[in-house]
Amino acid sequence: MKTSKTINVIQLLTDDKGDEKEQEVEFTIRKIPIGRFADLMLGVDKLPSIVKDNVTAEELSNINEEVIFTKLPKLVASSQDEILQLVSIASGIDKSNIEKLDFEGFFDVITAVIELNNVNAIVEKVKNLGKVFQKKK
Repeated sequence: MKTSKTINVIQLLTDDKGDEKEQEVEFTIRKIPIGRFADLMLGVDKLPSIVKDNVTAEELSNINEEVIFTKLPKLVASSQDEILQLVSIASGIDKSNIEKLDFEGFFDVITAVIELNNVNAIVEKVKNLGKVFQKKK
């Protein structure tokens, strides 16, 4: 079982003259320890209300290109700080470094976190745990 993954991503940096340049950097992402779980959940805590303020339940249940192109930009803009903080907590990469990533690198980090922590399996286990608790009632 892998406990870490090293990825190479591009950071966009601005030099003293104001010129942008790309720099390839390497990050090692580690599995999220249970001790950081509370921080992660606090980071997630604000997102549902932000989503609710920007997207209707009907739009969420029928996501299509129109919804993505009309709602996603405002949703991302209004929750950017929370998203960056959440990715920072989950990846162990300082938020200031996350902010400098290009889009591809940003999604590479998210993908690595999801794969490394087997998020889909965790979601299923939590669902199953919920069923166990419901049966005991």
